[in-house]
Amino acid sequence: MAVTQFVPFPGIRPELVEISGVWVDPKFWTTTYTCDVVLQKCHSTCCYRSNILAPGEKRRIESHMDGILPYMDLDRQEIYRTRGTFEADCSEQCPDGCELDVDEVNAMARMFPLEADYRCNLIVRGEDHDSCLFLAHGPDGEEHCSIHAYALDKGMSWMALKPADCVQYPLAIYQEGSRTILGVQTTPFLSHLPCHESNLGPLLYESMEGTIRFFLGDAFYEALDRHVRSAGSSLRS
Repeated sequence: MAVTQFVPFPGIRPELVEISGVWVDPKFWTTTYTCDVVLQKCHSTCCYRSNILAPGEKRRIESHMDGILPYMDLDRQEIYRTRGTFEADCSEQCPDGCELDVDEVNAMARMFPLEADYRCNLIVRGEDHDSCLFLAHGPDGEEHCSIHAYALDKGMSWMALKPADCVQYPLAIYQEGSRTILGVQTTPFLSHLPCHESNLGPLLYESMEGTIRFFLGDAFYEALDRHVRSAGSSLRS
């Protein structure tokens, strides 16, 4: 079976494959993908926008803000202290209507019981580009997530602390009737990201191993890996 790059455009729904009780999109073992800011030379472009906050995430992240603040750029620390929150005011941030792509919103709405008036992280508008309040500049000049950096330094699970909207992309995990679906978000709004055009990295399921294990468990990932290897489709075989 041919291996292709991951391109997030909607199309005909693929025939899903049942693996250990989860129905999986074959793109996971027929496309390549990696979220590696150094390899992709992307400067964390996906963070040049906002993300949806799932229920309970604002409270969870705020409980760590004293620790996260030192990892943020100084001007963004001041923005947070002045506002007293990292949650955006929709009327200020998106006066002409929500900037998020409908497929991304749907991916989160299928995963969590989002309220109609869901909220997002604050975006800092810039001359070159906008970016999430938590995007910070490291000593190497690369931009990185201050929540992620804080969690790693403290020996915490960054996936358990960061917003799920950041963690899950480009996965789409949801219930469809009695079936659990593991799919791929089809988000043309983000098709410009280097990770969707470079054809770099391992197979999608290998690249997203940690995230799949986090959301669906070790036993499922191992069953998925066995399925791919038994079909002879792994790039590592």
